Parts: sequence; structure tokens; C-alpha cells
Amino acid sequence: MNNIERDGRVLEAAGLVKTFREGHTELTVLNDVTLHLDRGERVAVIGSSGSGKSTLLNLLGGLDAPTRGTVAVAGQALESQSEKQRCQWRNHHIGFIYQFHHLLPEFTALENAAMPLLIRGVSPRQAAQKASALLDRVGLGKRLEHKPGMLSGGERQRVAIARALVTEPALVLADEPTGNLDERTAASVQGLMQELNDTLGIAFLIVTHDNEFAGRCQRVLTLHEGRLSS
Repeated sequence: MNNIERDGRVLEAAGLVKTFREGHTELTVLNDVTLHLDRGERVAVIGSSGSGKSTLLNLLGGLDAPTRGTVAVAGQALESQSEKQRCQWRNHHIGFIYQFHHLLPEFTALENAAMPLLIRGVSPRQAAQKASALLDRVGLGKRLEHKPGMLSGGERQRVAIARALVTEPALVLADEPTGNLDERTAASVQGLMQELNDTLGIAFLIVTHDNEFAGRCQRVLTLHEGRLSS
């Protein structure tokens, strides 16, 4: 039985420090950051621009390595893995949603949503079936064959959400997921994320400038001058 099965903990980060060197100057972006998420929890991180929020998500998702500290996702310490192992672990256990959807313009909504499964080696038929079901769930069942250029901003972000969820990850990391949408569309996407979080039991860590959106989460953490507080 792994840690997630035993105690429901999907993310455990302890003592994270991230420094960057610019010439002879060392800049500390994150300083002794510790946090955890349990299964199905929805947590917001707020903070001013340049406070290190995106850097934090990169460390938690294994896209970058901390200068010091540890990160474990679904019971696995990321620093103990090779780059190939981290890539495979991300594909199975972590979903990403960005402010800009990062869809591949030459592929349809269905192909974009299915991409993580295809990368994993799932058969095209199975990947399409699963992606189609998720796109239908997010209201795009009739837009499967549309390429991103034929979709509205809100629709593109819904495809990105489906792509993040298609692997049934333990954790979704969302970086300003509605920051590029108008108010009405943002509210719709926020409601969708909340509904999927409630029904699927996937933990969400959401970086946002939107205090109202943050207030709909179960916990709100503030990142200020590299330190995280509740």
C-alpha cells in the first residue's frame, strides 16, 4: 500500500529553497516553503507578481529541482528519480493547467485531450474514448474535431482541463488558469474546475490573482517574499 492509499496525502513538500545566480548575486526566490495536499483537496496560492508562485509550481511538478528541500507526489520522492522516471511519474500522477492553454494548433480538441495517454502508450482507440468522455463532461462533446483556432478562449481552456484530467492524476497544478479569460468565461471555467474537483476526488493546487476564486477553495495560502503562509 503506498502513501496515497494509506493516508490520502498526494503532495508533501518540505523546506523548499530555490535560488538563482545572476553574475555575483544570488537571488532566493523561495525560502523554506513547506506544504501538503490531501486527496480531493482544493488549495489556492495567492501572491503578487514575482513572488515565486510559478517557480513553486515548477518544483512541485518536478519540472525544476529545488536548491534544497524535498517534494513527494503520490508517495514518491521526486528528487530520488531520474529525469526519465520523473517524466513518467508526471504523466501518471500530475496534471497541469496554464494561463495560456498550450494546445497544439495542428491537432483537434480530441487529439489534444488524448495526447497524455498517447504519450504513455495507450492505444489510440482507448485514448480517444477516454478523452471524448471527458470533453463531453466539460461541455465540448460536439466540438471534438475542432482545432484550437476554431474554439473560443473558454473552450480552449476546457480542452486544457480535459487534457490535465485524462490520466486521472492524483494532483492538478493550475497556474492562473482563468487569468486570460473574460469575467463571465472565467466564472464558468472556475465553476467547472470546482465541480470536477468535488466529483473526481483529484487534488487541485491553484495559483491565482483572483481573490474571489481563491475564496472558493478550501484553503488559501499566501506567498510573500519567498515564504508561504496560511
